[in-house]
Amino acid sequence: MLDYINHLENTDIPALVLLHGYGSNMQDLFSLKPYLPPVNIICLQAPKVLGRESFAWYDINWNNGSKIIDSEEVDRVTHEVQNTLSSWIDSNKLKGKLIIGGFSQGAILSLAMLKDNYNADGYVLMSGYMLPEWRHKIWEFNIPVLQTHGTMDQVIPFDWAKSGSELMKGNHFTFKSYPMAHHLNSECIQDVREFIEQF
Repeated sequence: MLDYINHLENTDIPALVLLHGYGSNMQDLFSLKPYLPPVNIICLQAPKVLGRESFAWYDINWNNGSKIIDSEEVDRVTHEVQNTLSSWIDSNKLKGKLIIGGFSQGAILSLAMLKDNYNADGYVLMSGYMLPEWRHKIWEFNIPVLQTHGTMDQVIPFDWAKSGSELMKGNHFTFKSYPMAHHLNSECIQDVREFIEQF
């Protein structure tokens, strides 16, 4: 079981799962709560300890200036997330819709769950990208998915996110860009709020 922080509003309304980025922790995205509609929220904490209050979902290795991510390690930690979510939902008897969201590493992890057809009702992918190994998959889905990215992102280049988004063929898929770096500006947060409000 992964560590987490949560807020329980009402068992009948949607639940939002938020997965933080590399080097952050479960408190980070929990700070979005005041800007979101009333939902049950769980912010999971990644299992790899990088330092004090600093965690990662999986390793990032560097080779000739390129980021290298082991997709099998991503898949392994995805199962840990799914097991923790199942336990949380069952123990709190939640009956509303489920939205999976994440930032950076957390967005890549969320995308892995979408790839595996995890039983969620929607996804929010913030400042992440599709791993090269996943590009051969036929990305067709019938649930709402919002992907957001900054055009000035120096951590995960905008082109990486945009090229992956062009492979997504969901009826309700939306890709939105913003003049921001590797963070969330107010316009992006507002779009995330409006996306969640539809559930």
